Amino acid sequence: MNMRPRIRSEVICYVMAGLSRDASRFVRFKYAGDRSRRRGVIEDLARRVWKRREKRNTNRGLLITPKYIWDLAEVAVDEANSDGMCGRCNGKGWLDTGLKRIDCFSCFGSGRRKTGDIAIARKLGVGLDFYRLEGKSIMERHMLGILASYEGDLYNAFRERL
Repeated sequence: MNMRPRIRSEVICYVMAGLSRDASRFVRFKYAGDRSRRRGVIEDLARRVWKRREKRNTNRGLLITPKYIWDLAEVAVDEANSDGMCGRCNGKGWLDTGLKRIDCFSCFGSGRRKTGDIAIARKLGVGLDFYRLEGKSIMERHMLGILASYEGDLYNAFRERL
């Protein structure tokens, strides 16, 4: 059996030394499973997005509060950290009833979890129209974009340092 050599922790530390503090915090949370970093990632993300909104003055008369931005950041971090597998069927797409297998009624047989606008609006405690009008663009364009750039920084650090 041909096994890949395990990457030593010193090499990982060397690669992560080139990351920004925010990117390092997110990478430790997502890939190392360091749950103590979650709050810091949410704080940094909410702070960056709030500063960007203040700088551009893009409120357009809508009631966007720091608490709402914080809640959006929590949802964005959870979305970026999830694997996308359906929680009911564990990604199989079907459920075993004991007599027969049926398509999973949560994911409709796809095996993928779909967090739709309605579920996110419920998590945030706001109306669907409000979320779609203002919150969806903040989360998808700004927050998930920032988190994706952190992962890009990690891949670039691996490429440059190894």
